[in-house]
Amino acid sequence: MAAPPAADPLRERLEALLTRGRELEAEGLPFPSESIGRAVLELAAQGAHDQALQVLKRSESLYAVAARDWTWIKQSLDRRDELSALAASIGLDVEHLTQRVGDPRQQLRSAPLSAALLSRSAASASLAVAVLSDAIPKHCVAEAQKLGESIRAARDRGEDVRPVVEEFSKLLQAIQDQHPVAMSHALVAARTAVKRVPRAPSTAALPSDEEEEILVEARNLARRLQRIKSRAHNAKTAARLMTQVRAALSEDRRFGTPEEEIEELWSEVDRLTRERQRNADALDPFPDGEGLDPRPAGGANRGDEPVPAEDEPEPAVGAVTAGRPRTRARGGP
Repeated sequence: MAAPPAADPLRERLEALLTRGRELEAEGLPFPSESIGRAVLELAAQGAHDQALQVLKRSESLYAVAARDWTWIKQSLDRRDELSALAASIGLDVEHLTQRVGDPRQQLRSAPLSAALLSRSAASASLAVAVLSDAIPKHCVAEAQKLGESIRAARDRGEDVRPVVEEFSKLLQAIQDQHPVAMSHALVAARTAVKRVPRAPSTAALPSDEEEEILVEARNLARRLQRIKSRAHNAKTAARLMTQVRAALSEDRRFGTPEEEIEELWSEVDRLTRERQRNADALDPFPDGEGLDPRPAGGANRGDEPVPAEDEPEPAVGAVTAGRPRTRARGGP
């Protein structure tokens, strides 16, 4: 049985619109083909042919605007996706940029398709392309400066940087050409080449507080050693003591912490001080002042005659004589 004559043109126009709309959907534009076809067919089935025709006409107008603008919107979206992939490959924060300018593809899917939505998505895509085109070269220049410093430091250490310099030259050429794609690829290649260069040995730096504490302890130790030297009996014992202390300080030992090393040095100095005092006491022939006067009580010798004064040995220069010091006679020379 043949369909009603009024329904044939409507259905043909609807089928043509849905075919073209599905082509836009295949390219990435969320054209509402299914919802348009369902709305027109339901109105036609209910006998509201005029309303169905109005819905179809509005859908055809929407398709005309979308088909006209989608060509350059699609190019902006593709360019934006390409730059986003490049930015991610060189370590640029793409999420931060997306929050600044928005995601045009997400905007197209967030609301029903309209001419105003197409205009906003086109502006967002153009802004994203502009921001990424400006951010990628700046990031590459900043990273190139860091790589240049690393290459210079490796060269100063004596490393072979000739392969790295070749890749770095390509990066500089791409930066001069202002080509974001070549710039990004050259940056990735230069980073890979720099990573192959042997690293410098790392040295652990002392915290400032710990270093200051060690310096204070060293100054205190120097002052204490100086006091020990000043209390020595003579230059010979002082020199021997300082030699022993220097040997103890310069001995190749490894301690757990700087505090333990300082405590060990203090203990060594105390031990040397006590040893020096014991040696001095052992060498003293008259402890506690005994035996200073070898004559018996009464002031006379056991012999018949006293010891002549001229036979008594003269004291050494600078020595301290026992008993009462001699006084010069009055009126003498």
